[in-house]
Parts: sequence; structure tokens; C-alpha cells
Amino acid sequence: MKIEQLSHLCGVLESGSFTIAAQKFFINEADMKESIISLEIEFGIKLIECDDESKVVHTFECLQIISHIKEIVRNCREIEEEIKSLHKKPSVNTMYDVSMF
Repeated sequence: MKIEQLSHLCGVLESGSFTIAAQKFFINEADMKESIISLEIEFGIKLIECDDESKVVHTFECLQIISHIKEIVRNCREIEEEIKSLHKKPSVNTMYDVSMF
């Protein structure tokens, strides 16, 4: 499982479309579908289905875990932002007494 795949799943469910999600992630629709299929294979459950109007919807199983997946994706984005901000801050050489830890 890769964070990118979890992000793809969230994107597909938010947009209701493989095409729109693929455009958002700057990949083609086939790669987006492959990302989701790989995740389904790894999890051993079906995550999404297409309804009668070809709109992508989550399965019952996906509904059970999607809040956790969204939290993981959100946390990873926060970590990325924090790392970016660390690169912008001037470096300070601080000595710590490791015996205190």
C-alpha cells in the first residue's frame, strides 16, 4: 500500500469519476484505475463500484475504512507541509545534554 494509492482512492470518491481524479493527479485514467485495482487486490476487498449513471461510489467495505484512509492521507499531507516549513527555517546549532533523556 502506498500513500499515493490512498490519495487516488480519496480523489476518485470525492470526484465520483476516474477521469476527474486522474486529471487532478496529472495521470491518465488507466493508471488511476490500476492504482485502485492494486489497492483492492492488496486489501482483498472491493472498494468502489460504478452506479447506473457511471458515477463511482464506495462499497460498504470501503465505507467501513474510508475515514481511516482520509486521516492517513491528511496526516501525510501535514507531515509534508511541516517538512517544507523546516527547510525554510534557518538552521540553529543547538547542543542537547543527552543524559537528560
